[in-house]
Amino acid sequence: MGKRFQVVGIPACLVVTAAMLGSVAAPAAAQPHPLAFVQAPRSSSPINTDLGRSILASRYSSGMRIVAAEFGNVARTLRVLTEGFVTATDPRFRHDGSSLIFVGHRAADTPLEVWEFDTLYGKPSRRVSIDMDCVNPIYLPGGGIGFASLLGREYEEHGGVYSFSLFAQNQGSEIPTRLSFNPSSDFDPLVLPDGRVLYSSWQHVGNHYWPQGTMALMLINADGTGVFPATGNHRGPWLKRGAKVIGKTGGTDEIAFITAENVTEFGAGSLMVTSLNDPFASYRTLVPADQYAVADLAPLPDGRLLMSARPSNQPSTTFGLYIYNEGEITTFYDDPEFHELLPTIGAPQSSPERRISTVVAGTSYGYIAILDCQETDRTDQHALKPGAVRSVRVIEGRPVTYREGQVTFLSPPGREGEPLVHSASATGYIPSRILGEIPPASDGSVYLKVPADRPLRIQLIDEEGFAAKNERAWFWVRPNERRVCIGCHENRELSPPNRAPLATRREPTDLTDPTLWRTVTFRDDIMPIVKKTCATTDCHIPPYPTAAMNLTPDHLSGRKNSPLADRFGPAYANLLARFENKPMSIGGRRVHPGDARSSPLLWMLYGRALAKQYAAAPFGRPMVEAHPGPMLPAAQLELFRTWVDLGAPYDDGAAPGSWPHDIPNDETIALEHKPDGRSDE
Repeated sequence: MGKRFQVVGIPACLVVTAAMLGSVAAPAAAQPHPLAFVQAPRSSSPINTDLGRSILASRYSSGMRIVAAEFGNVARTLRVLTEGFVTATDPRFRHDGSSLIFVGHRAADTPLEVWEFDTLYGKPSRRVSIDMDCVNPIYLPGGGIGFASLLGREYEEHGGVYSFSLFAQNQGSEIPTRLSFNPSSDFDPLVLPDGRVLYSSWQHVGNHYWPQGTMALMLINADGTGVFPATGNHRGPWLKRGAKVIGKTGGTDEIAFITAENVTEFGAGSLMVTSLNDPFASYRTLVPADQYAVADLAPLPDGRLLMSARPSNQPSTTFGLYIYNEGEITTFYDDPEFHELLPTIGAPQSSPERRISTVVAGTSYGYIAILDCQETDRTDQHALKPGAVRSVRVIEGRPVTYREGQVTFLSPPGREGEPLVHSASATGYIPSRILGEIPPASDGSVYLKVPADRPLRIQLIDEEGFAAKNERAWFWVRPNERRVCIGCHENRELSPPNRAPLATRREPTDLTDPTLWRTVTFRDDIMPIVKKTCATTDCHIPPYPTAAMNLTPDHLSGRKNSPLADRFGPAYANLLARFENKPMSIGGRRVHPGDARSSPLLWMLYGRALAKQYAAAPFGRPMVEAHPGPMLPAAQLELFRTWVDLGAPYDDGAAPGSWPHDIPNDETIALEHKPDGRSDE
């Protein structure tokens, strides 16, 4: 499908009408502020676009419409704004209440586009039109429009669904600019008073919170720089979305957001509150899901909250609008023929701050300075001892892109509900490569020049070559961005040590030369060692391997093979085999993807325990005796360490020959799976 862009000019100034403005100090019962919200038919069909094959599918349905009314007199003043649209949703007022932005389409088989009412009851104008769905539009400081879209044409890391990223349509630009580069979905952006953007982000690196990962609330500047975790990337619940700043003036540091443990109707769940400035602050429940399932919220000028919700003891009823006020919940408006969703208030607020951007278009690199890679504010971790970090490894992720007509993901037999597998991996990791490993200065500081606009993460490598710390979230730098990190998960309410990092006193280490990038895969690096060293005796050759593990590259050996054997061959499949009752968040029987030091395979190769027991539960005695025969050379041990720490990938993403793996003399049955995980049969 070729790319199609149609950008409609964004006006430099917007008409402000008296009907759309009101006094912030007016009492709630007489507020003249306009109210807009979505009505979804009680019975409706899923939306018929690529959006239906994404993590946000439950939030959208055909027939949604946007209505508006006076806040104090909804029943008498309610009017439909989006006549002629098949679907219209995601309304959002400009900060001064002067205009309303939303997404919609006039034909069911076309993508959702961004539209705008310059005046609330006027004629809508198209603002952004591209050949992939746009959702969650916002007004960015400086006049641009932000939104989430599938325009990157990437799969979410564990396959099965398409991935959303954040984009901006700036004035004078012909095509949208991508702002976020997380390989899994970013959505629900919110512009904060200080000009930053708070959004929900699916953190899905490898077996982190296996199998569905977790969601975090993240922060970026309006140009995509300064990505940083606000809260949630190291804790549950799974879903965290719909965040809003709360308080009478919006000047508090508290945010309210919706949480759930799985996909629910309209993304509804409990309403939680936490600090915006402390990523380790506890969560406080305002409305538990066992009382009301909350789908959306809108802070009111007087400090109350307008919620889209449904009583949990009435699951057959529709979502309506309710007022939350210091623990009391009262009905505001509820039409039994529609779900009322996504309320937004046109109450004037102060203009968000506009930050000076350092992004230089056309530049292919940015900079990272780490003040002390040994330091952390994580309460569940501890700072590393000085000198414990031999090097800082920078890893680039390479998201799997959608290629129409090709087999991209397959479902491993017997593992329904788990991540799908692809040609590069059976462990949930996307293809990755090492951009470089850099020794830190004596004070723990590192200064790097890295490629821009790519998902990156960092591993801290110890003196034996193992990953001592493995970052489980992606970050990026925009072109020419100067990014400074204090340490690992620093608390923004604490200042760093007042000293000049030693690493910044010299030129940055350049990691932008592609000829120096490398990766380690099973097919290219590990299998040759296994084939030459291990699959040469009766220990690992079928039909009766004395070590009870087939490590040959080609031949199946009956029912004892892993379910992945017909995808990758028995050697890779058996090394990655699961162990009963052992959670994959720890790893398989022999390999813990992303954690070589705790992997029993490495314990066996070294002939000793390399770390503390990986869990108190007795998943089986660790293999601590050395493998029979001479120990592998240091260079081969390094390949095994790096391979596991990179996530134990099978290949680099370019499938060798046929995919799935072509097993000689054995019939392989493979069903191509659509992005939603369903097969054609």
